[in-house]
Amino acid sequence: MLTGIDVGGTRIKGGLITADGELVHEVTLWLTDADRTEEGMVQRLSQLIHSLGPSDSVGIGVAGVVDQKQQCISESPNFPMWKQFRLAERIQQEIQRPVLIDNDANCVIRGEQTAGVAQGVPDLIGLTLGTGVGGAVILNGRVWRGYKGMAGEIGHTVVNPAGAKCGCGSVGCLETYASAVGLRRLCEGERPDGMTNEELFRADLPMQLAERAANGDAVARKHFRSAGKALGVTIASMINVLNVPVVVLAGGVAQAYPFMEKATLETIKERAFDEIARDLSIRCGTLDERAGIIGAALSVSE
Repeated sequence: MLTGIDVGGTRIKGGLITADGELVHEVTLWLTDADRTEEGMVQRLSQLIHSLGPSDSVGIGVAGVVDQKQQCISESPNFPMWKQFRLAERIQQEIQRPVLIDNDANCVIRGEQTAGVAQGVPDLIGLTLGTGVGGAVILNGRVWRGYKGMAGEIGHTVVNPAGAKCGCGSVGCLETYASAVGLRRLCEGERPDGMTNEELFRADLPMQLAERAANGDAVARKHFRSAGKALGVTIASMINVLNVPVVVLAGGVAQAYPFMEKATLETIKERAFDEIARDLSIRCGTLDERAGIIGAALSVSE
């Protein structure tokens, strides 16, 4: 058995996984303020791992910049107090099992490639469309991690050099369009009819916007077209470089892909080589919150 853990901003999800990617036991814990310190997280995760039972290894997915070679979290948007945090080493000392940490988007897309919508596909690009936009590249069945393990930051592909400032410091990134943050930015510029401040800052804004689009709201549809075009620019660039046959979209905003699809496909057709784009398959993830747990567990065996 393998242990997989997905560390989110407000909760931790952990589970036991078989070698072929089947989730057989799952636990969710809500974080307290004390858990957010480095020491608090080490203790919380160690307790969770022990409670899940025996396993051969532990994989942990965390949002942020993960130096794969050093097994170090350089920074995390969910835990700004973490700096050069050697989480794997600290946990391994506590539980005496092999531990590996990875970027959460790598884990989610790895999960979908192993047990979800892209099962058995050896070459693909994945995008996690959530609060922000994460990404992963899988080539020859393995996550391509790059020189320091930081490959796959697809959300910070620039789609509009004259666009809005992104949280990464650049401008016009995909994340400023095809994420919850991006859709909120678009709604702040032009609100759908009757949208209140309370609705604008709700966590489920993308689903609210999708409901409005389904009911014919012109502004909501316009914003999804903008997000879809940005997504198309990014995907076209990526497939021109890597020539993969499958793109996986995961995360909460991916549920609204039907409202982005037309603009996405039209933009890919305009920008990608016909021979590359012709057989491209864009697939929305099917594992939901299980993907990160499964992918984290299996990352140790790569």
